[in-house]
Amino acid sequence: MAVNIFGSKPKEACEVHGHHSGSGNRMLVAMILISLSLVVWHVGSTGTGGHPAASGAAPVPFPVRLGSELRDLFFSDHGVLAELRDVFPYFLVGILIAGYLRTFKIAVKLQAKLRKYGVLSVFIASFVGIITPLCACGTVTTAISLLVAGIPLAPVMALMVTSPLLSPSTYLLTLNDLGPEWTAIRTISALSMGIFAGLVTHFLSNRPGFRKNEIFIEGALVRGDFHDEDYPDERLRCNCRRQFGNRIAVRTGNKFLIFLAKSVEMLWVVGKYVIVGVVIGAVVERYMPQEWVYRFFGQGDPLGILWVTLASVPMFLHQISASSIIHHIKGSLGGTLDAGAALAFMIGGPVTAVPTMVLFWSFFRKRVFFLYMFVCLSGTLLIAYAFQALVFTPGVDIGNPLLKGVASLSGGEASVIAKQDANVRMVLDPGGKGVVATYSNAVDGRGPVVFDGVRGRFTASLANRYDNRAYIGNIADWLGENSLTAASAKILVYSLGNGAGDAASLLGEKTLAELGARGFTVKAVERHDVPRITEGVLAGCGQVWLFFGDDHADGLNDAEVKLLADFNANGGGALIVPGVANTRGANLLVSRYGVTFSGVADNGPEVRVSAASTVLNRTAEWLGSVLKLVKKA
Repeated sequence: MAVNIFGSKPKEACEVHGHHSGSGNRMLVAMILISLSLVVWHVGSTGTGGHPAASGAAPVPFPVRLGSELRDLFFSDHGVLAELRDVFPYFLVGILIAGYLRTFKIAVKLQAKLRKYGVLSVFIASFVGIITPLCACGTVTTAISLLVAGIPLAPVMALMVTSPLLSPSTYLLTLNDLGPEWTAIRTISALSMGIFAGLVTHFLSNRPGFRKNEIFIEGALVRGDFHDEDYPDERLRCNCRRQFGNRIAVRTGNKFLIFLAKSVEMLWVVGKYVIVGVVIGAVVERYMPQEWVYRFFGQGDPLGILWVTLASVPMFLHQISASSIIHHIKGSLGGTLDAGAALAFMIGGPVTAVPTMVLFWSFFRKRVFFLYMFVCLSGTLLIAYAFQALVFTPGVDIGNPLLKGVASLSGGEASVIAKQDANVRMVLDPGGKGVVATYSNAVDGRGPVVFDGVRGRFTASLANRYDNRAYIGNIADWLGENSLTAASAKILVYSLGNGAGDAASLLGEKTLAELGARGFTVKAVERHDVPRITEGVLAGCGQVWLFFGDDHADGLNDAEVKLLADFNANGGGALIVPGVANTRGANLLVSRYGVTFSGVADNGPEVRVSAASTVLNRTAEWLGSVLKLVKKA
């Protein structure tokens, strides 16, 4: 029965298509040889793992070192097999979608509809791309099926550019890693990239070299692998039954079996290119000095966006890993992240994935390949520079939860924050001088900490100005959400020293009322009334807000510093605000977190955060609702 269903592949060549050309395979072999030569050169010149061999160590034979390097390249946690595991689910979804399209001739039906909409099909395809759970690898299989069915190149190009940038799962991961503002920015950027790519392609679609019968390489995938009696181009229609799916289709009417057969066809035809592309991408990413890209994320260089865009081309950066990488880079920087460079990284990396470029180079004429590269690179630059000029504010950690709904804060004199620990994230550093930072280390069970160098914005006289009150509420929310204690909603406000202000002058009635509306209970005490912080004072509190003064007292003794450190080690949250003239007392405590208050900066009466903050948050909330509906569907 199985033999009757599967049949046998005809030995003779197809009269219409002939033998499949091996030009694509030869190109892949050449790329593999170049990649292997890079590995060989690396091992011969530096040893293994990117580190020169120790001068005093016994010499290791070159074949042994090369074998060790290749083993690490393929089998390490960040090696080729790990990359394939990450890519495979998304690639498989693309294969199944392609199989479904070919089984039920969906592409042929879509062709007429997309043509009916004309240029509007570009916008439709761009929207479909951002809700499709596919990466570049999976999108290529679907795109080829659409193209060979005669669907115009413009909407397919929009889909090809948009899908690698965003999907429902990527949306949720970005929301978790970088916050709602970055999620909205990434969504808008992905949609804009697709529209830009589609419109440029639509403009060129009637020019020589970009017509539907001129985009594929002669003898590549289209002529050699799609033997179909319903093929849109009547010159290439045949019923030779060389394709596995076609042989199944003539022997059974079971659509599910035909669907599986069509999917298996695409799995092999495209899968070999994806595997080779992942290998090449892993080699390039492993041996390209990553500091060339990394060093531009924190310098604010006007050309940083350009350098990051160009450097991200050879990197095989998956859309899901992009936000996580940026999240970790933020912790490594001494200041805030260059948001424009980060956006260029999240767009330029996934959209120029090596597997996609390998497929383009193999199947499409070179002018189509260079068109794809042009729209990807120029679109990345246009969007990143546009956001840099219109949305991003220098010295602001875009998407930080402390800045939710905050357009501006009170400025004035501030104690400058310097960080030495990767768990510390800079939130605000206008002019390159840090004034707000956070500490988070839940892995070790420690509570969160906020450091703010501007005491004035917490006083009753200024708390109602600008968005200070919303900012203070965000601090309480963030500390409460990340605190590991059961009493995270109970705040102890402790005022130390002369000049710190008594409890009544801190926060003010309206701020206390807003904190109460958010579910927090606030207890404010002064050093004058409670001269020492003890376990009894901290009992029942999940957050401690410490306000140091400008007098010459050290503020906290060693026992209090240890007690507060233990409080944090047990999951309690803290806000630490130093004096301006004297930071010694605060530094005794904050030095435990890799933070130092040193020097004074005057940022003027107002510190701009983001004029578009509220708009982006509302956009993120709306997109979240849309994606929830898509997920339910």
